[in-house]
Amino acid sequence: MSRINLPEDWGPDEHPSLELLRRYQAGDLPAPLAQAVERHLLSCELCSDLVEGLALSPPARVRTAVRETRGRLKNLLAQKKRKRKAFQWPVWQTAAVLLVLLFALGEVVYHHYFDPTQRRQAGKPAATAEATWLLRGKVLDAAGLPLAGASVRHSGTSTGVVTDANGAFRLPLQTTAVVVVVSHPGYETQEIPARQEDPALEVTLRPIVR
Repeated sequence: MSRINLPEDWGPDEHPSLELLRRYQAGDLPAPLAQAVERHLLSCELCSDLVEGLALSPPARVRTAVRETRGRLKNLLAQKKRKRKAFQWPVWQTAAVLLVLLFALGEVVYHHYFDPTQRRQAGKPAATAEATWLLRGKVLDAAGLPLAGASVRHSGTSTGVVTDANGAFRLPLQTTAVVVVVSHPGYETQEIPARQEDPALEVTLRPIVR
């Protein structure tokens, strides 16, 4: 049992026990002890507020509120636990996603680095990738010497090349019959028809007479 403080035990900094205050509030104390508690309450604001709180909150109501609060907390924790389980991803699904990603990565690496068809296409010159045949030939001056730096162009298009130091050229073409425009600064421009079955073309440019 809890000890009930006697009136003479209450010093300036002491207070009646909570059990004694409950009995006072319930009216269970003998008259002398109840009068002593009342005298203390007149001089102690803390104990007076405590007794007033006990009167406003009966023990039965407090116990009911505690049970309701515990029930709500229990339901809240159960709901959070169910939500966590709903977002769990099975192991087999994770493994399947990883396998798909690895397969896609392997395809990209193979086609980029190891596919021989891709390497052959990448190695073709841009100018000849769509050409059907090459027109070969040589450009000479009036003395029969190779003319370097002469322009050889497919008429009506932007396809053209420049002769090398030996006056030779190789012009990629897409049509079997074309007109070739041959020009050089200081020489007369010539337009020469050419066909795929023709042998190598030899063009002689005449100097411009002024």
